[in-house]
Amino acid sequence: MNQYISTTQKVTLACILGLVLTHSLNLPSAQAQQSQRSPNLTEKIKRFFFGTRPGGVVKGVQRGGAVRGNCPNLDQQTIALIPSTEKGIAFVEQTISERPSFWFYVPNLPASRVDAEFVLLDSQDNEVYSAILPLKQLSGIINLQLPKTVPALKEGKEYHWVFYAICNPQNRAADVIVNGWLKRILVNSALSTQLKTSSPKERVSVYTDAKLWYETLTALAELQRSNPQDTEVKTDWANVLQLAGLPKGAPQTWTTYSLPNRTENSSRN
Repeated sequence: MNQYISTTQKVTLACILGLVLTHSLNLPSAQAQQSQRSPNLTEKIKRFFFGTRPGGVVKGVQRGGAVRGNCPNLDQQTIALIPSTEKGIAFVEQTISERPSFWFYVPNLPASRVDAEFVLLDSQDNEVYSAILPLKQLSGIINLQLPKTVPALKEGKEYHWVFYAICNPQNRAADVIVNGWLKRILVNSALSTQLKTSSPKERVSVYTDAKLWYETLTALAELQRSNPQDTEVKTDWANVLQLAGLPKGAPQTWTTYSLPNRTENSSRN
């Protein structure tokens, strides 16, 4: 009997050991589990920010600096909040918006009143829109929204935008200038469905996965404003601004400007 029990125990232990080994072989390692973990929003945006673009074409300049002496006491650069290479050259970013929002950081320019000019051109440098507007704040993040009177961007077409911070209205050669390119693309059915069924927080991720920078930044900003107590969203917003080059210590709030229908005088001498 003792021998029988001993043999049974051995068989049982062997079966248990076999099951344990089989289960352990099916379990991914800690490193594999880490690699399979879904990236959070900041990680997604970082990969997008530093990733490639269709065609690998880069145009434009993300950061602008004034000519020395023409804009005195300017200790920081005007920055377009868009992805760029290490040399500050911006990509041609895709958008699905008819009239996307544009985001900039403007430093404390040395004037009691500072005007800015925004110009939108087609790929042949024909002017689509231009307007001069007074900046209500002398420094910080600004969000420019095109008026509905501006013709919708055409799908499949590239556009060139230029932002001027006017240091001296009498000498436009002193302007601080940043510029970039964008291209409106068609919304496919899968993306359209995702956007219709996603929550505001999920929508930011959808835009990021679709490599739509203008929509990503605007949706994240709106999410942060509507959920000021959400620490995760606040952290994502701060991380994205840091990626875009916002100076340390600069306020992370912004002022929205609805651009006027058209400026009557936008000469750049």
